[in-house]
Amino acid sequence: MRAPKVSRFVRDQAGAAAVEFALVCIPLITLLLGIGSVALMFYTNAVLHSAVERSARSVAMSSSVTQAQLATQINSYLGSLGLSNATVTFTVAAGVMPVGHITATLGKTYTIPFMAPIQINFSADTYVPQGP
Repeated sequence: MRAPKVSRFVRDQAGAAAVEFALVCIPLITLLLGIGSVALMFYTNAVLHSAVERSARSVAMSSSVTQAQLATQINSYLGSLGLSNATVTFTVAAGVMPVGHITATLGKTYTIPFMAPIQINFSADTYVPQGP
């Protein structure tokens, strides 16, 4: 008498899709959040490079630009996009044509679900001939 009930229970497919979705849903959402976090990391790197390249134009146009002015310019651009301040260095190599070297570093901590926080240090630099 109990055998037909057990075999009927084993053949019953009602709710199987819901159980399969529940099993697949957690890894899928984790994967999507991880992809979003990696995209945010690439965005931060691209914004830092863009900020350094924008400040390089100031160096190319004027030889009187200081490190403090470049730091203000880079950090205001980063701040307008919601990022923290970067550490900026500016050196000039003397020669026939003076060349400026701008370096910016930015440390940021990312929290990805189900993982320990990740500290990443981004760095961007460029060389630019200094203007008249």
